[in-house]
Amino acid sequence: MKGRILDPQVKVYSDPSPNALSLATLPAGSEIEFGAPRRKAGKVWVPITLTTGQQAFISGETRVSVIQQATLLQKDVEMHSEPSADSPVKQRLAGNPKVYILEAVGQGNQGWFKVRDASGSEGFIPRRTRMRVIVEKTKALGKKNMLTGALWLIGGVVVTAATWSAASGGGTYIFAWGAILFGAVQLIIGLVQFLTAPT
Repeated sequence: MKGRILDPQVKVYSDPSPNALSLATLPAGSEIEFGAPRRKAGKVWVPITLTTGQQAFISGETRVSVIQQATLLQKDVEMHSEPSADSPVKQRLAGNPKVYILEAVGQGNQGWFKVRDASGSEGFIPRRTRMRVIVEKTKALGKKNMLTGALWLIGGVVVTAATWSAASGGGTYIFAWGAILFGAVQLIIGLVQFLTAPT
């Protein structure tokens, strides 16, 4: 996942240990790719990927803001240079574009999102802007969807088999095709997500 460092300065280590080689110090606002936290010797560490492609670690106590991608559901949105309606409009985001949400400023409908468009231009849009967050594919999400699909599939097969058996002497039975079909599709979606998600 993508994120931005919120702490003033964060040390980056070659291994998940405070005694490991310090590779760099990241200032606030630095963007990183990070993975699932892991615990070692009673301390939590977060694996990250530096811009050079090198794998490294930061402390699990580091404050990080997750960068999410979203599709704007409004066809014309003004992107301001500052989080204020009185600030100049940098550009208009038209045609339901995709943007990266970098951080939230303020609260509620009076708040703003700092965003980045496809060209790399950054600015602020009102928090009340209608949008749909794009869920990033992860192996954990793939496992969850596979489990959900398997449960629906098994449940549909069990109901169908049980009612078939009860109706073997004559009568009707329930063919739970909806549950079976939904489970099979969900299982396949989860498998594809698991296989294609980054490690």
